[in-house]
Amino acid sequence: MTSVDANRRRRSLSPGTEVEVLTRYQGRWVAGFEIDAVRNDRYLLRRRSDNTVLASAFAMDDVRPRR
Repeated sequence: MTSVDANRRRRSLSPGTEVEVLTRYQGRWVAGFEIDAVRNDRYLLRRRSDNTVLASAFAMDDVRPRR
């Protein structure tokens, strides 16, 4: 196992964790999401306002625990 694999495993967030997402357009972190599932080192997110699972999966670097 490489150190990159170990770092990703340590950083992996569990389903139900409230998170913020880095927006590409504005380059800022936006709250209001939670982890729905983890698939192939990417996160499926659920929007908390309406409980909708977003169609796109997000890279681990674009998601962080809610602050």
